Amino acid sequence: MIKLLIADDEALVCIGLQSMLKWEQYNIEIVGIAHNGAQEEEMIDTLRPDIVISDIKMPIKSGLEVAGSVRRKYGRLPLFIMLTSYEEFQYARGAIEVQATDYLVKLELTPEALAESICRAISTLEAYQTMESYPKLVHRGNLQAQRDKFFIRLLSGLFENKNQYLLQKEDLEVDLSAPAYLVCTCRILGPDTVPPRGDKLVALCSSTVQMAKDTLASRSACYVTSLDLRNFALTLPVPGPDPQLWMQDIQKLLADMASVLHNYFNVTIIGAIGFAVEDPFLLQGSYLAARKALPAAVKERSFVFFTEGEALLQEHLLFDFSESRLEIRRAFEEMDTRALHSIISRMIEIFDGRADLLVPATDAACNILYMATSLLADGENMVEQIFEQEPEGYRAIYQMHTIEEITGWLVQFRDGCVRMLATRRQSYKEQVVKNVQEYIKRNLGTKLSLNQVADVFNFSPNYLSHLFSKVAGVNYVEYITETKITAAKEMMVRGEGRIYEISQKLGYESAFYFSKVFKKVTGLSPRDYIQQIEGNAGEN
Repeated sequence: MIKLLIADDEALVCIGLQSMLKWEQYNIEIVGIAHNGAQEEEMIDTLRPDIVISDIKMPIKSGLEVAGSVRRKYGRLPLFIMLTSYEEFQYARGAIEVQATDYLVKLELTPEALAESICRAISTLEAYQTMESYPKLVHRGNLQAQRDKFFIRLLSGLFENKNQYLLQKEDLEVDLSAPAYLVCTCRILGPDTVPPRGDKLVALCSSTVQMAKDTLASRSACYVTSLDLRNFALTLPVPGPDPQLWMQDIQKLLADMASVLHNYFNVTIIGAIGFAVEDPFLLQGSYLAARKALPAAVKERSFVFFTEGEALLQEHLLFDFSESRLEIRRAFEEMDTRALHSIISRMIEIFDGRADLLVPATDAACNILYMATSLLADGENMVEQIFEQEPEGYRAIYQMHTIEEITGWLVQFRDGCVRMLATRRQSYKEQVVKNVQEYIKRNLGTKLSLNQVADVFNFSPNYLSHLFSKVAGVNYVEYITETKITAAKEMMVRGEGRIYEISQKLGYESAFYFSKVFKKVTGLSPRDYIQQIEGNAGEN
C-alpha cells in the first residue's frame, strides 16, 4: 500500500483529512499524524511515507522547511501536498521551490479537490518510485497493521512460544522495555446521533481510535490496538507491578484521554484496567482481567480496575481452545480445507444450544478470526470477502449477544473459508513464499536460521522448509546462500568495502567461511572475482 503522513497543528484538520476520503480505495494507508514540523520530519525519517500532506505554517519548523530538508536528504520522494490558510504568492512560490506536487487552500478544500490532488500524486509516485530514488522506501508495506496483529496475537495468547514472540517483536521494532505493562480495554459509547451501523459509524469509531493514538502519543511505549469498531485495547507502561505505583496516574491518563475524545466526537469512553505484569509476554493475563472487569465499567459508564483475587473468566474452564488451536494452525498452514471444516464443525456442535458457553464461544471465534488474518498471506482481505454482505463485515461478531449468533457466524466463516481456500490454495502458498523471500532480502545481515524465520511467520520449521522447496524450486538453505552471494557480487561491483567488511554485512561469522562459500557458488574466490571486475573495467 501507499503510505501517507498527515501533518497539521490543528487536530480538527487532521481528523477532517482522515475522514474526507475512503483512503483504502486509493490503496493508501495513513501511517502517522504529526502536529508540528519537527515531529513531521522525525516521522518521515522513521516511517518513510510515500506522500505527505503538510500544513505550511506549523510550530518549531514550517512545512516548507521540512520539505526542503527532506528533499536534500532523500531526493524526489516522498511527495508533498502543501496546505495553507493563506492565499499569498510567497507560500505558493515556496511550495514550488520544494517541488510540491500540489498547493491547496484549506477553506476551499473539498473531497473532490483532495481526491484530484491525491490522484495526481499517485501518478507522479508511479513514475518516480524506484529503489534508486528512495532506497529505504520499501521496508515493510504495512507496519502498523502488522503491529496490530502482533498485539492481537499477544493479548489472545496465540504465540506458540516465547522465542516466536521475541523474534516478531524485534522484527516489528516494538519497544516493550518498561519495567511493567498493563492492558486497558476501552469501549466507545454513543453518540445517539450516529446510526448503529454503516459508514458514519465506521468513520466515527476509526477517527476516535486515531485520536486516542494521537492523545497518548507522548507517552513512551504506549500501544493502541483496534479490536473492532467500538472496542480497542491500550498497552500501557507502568513503573512496576504494584498498583499503588501507577493507579492514580493511569486513572488521570485515561480520564484526560476520554475528555479529549468526548470534546471532539461527543462520545463516551469507558474501560477496564487489568493488573500489571513485568514480562510483556504474559500480557494476556492482564487482558483477560480487564475483560473480566469490563461489564462493571459498562454498568458504571466509567473506568474501573480489576480487583486482585477475582476469578479470571472461569467460563473458559468449560471449553479449552488450546487443543483446537494447534489443529487449526496446521490446517491454515497446509491449506487443509477438510481438516478446517471438521475442526470448526466440532466446535459448533459443542457450543450449539449452550447459552452458558457464550463467552468461551465468542473467544474461540475471535481466536479463529485472528489466526486467519495472521497466518494466511491475504487473510484479512479473505475474511472481509466472506462477510462482505454483513453491514459491519466480520466485525459484527463483537456485537453478538447470543450463542445462536456466534454459531451462525462460525458456520458462515467455516463455509466461506473452505470455499475460498479451495480456489486460492496455490496462490496463497506462492504469496507466503514470496513474503519469506522478501524478509530474507531485508535481513541479509543476520543468520536467518530456518527456526528463526519460521517463528517470524508463525509456521513450524518443517512445514516452512517443505513449502519453500516445493514452491520456490530450491531448498531454504540454498536460497539464502545464493541470495547472499548475489548481494555480495553486487556490493563488490559497487566497491562497497573490503572482503571482510562485505562478509560482516552479510552476516557471515568470518571472512574465511564467506570466501569458501563464495568460491563454491561462483567458482572464483572473492579476490579473483574483484580482480576480474577491475580487469573488465580496465578493458572498457
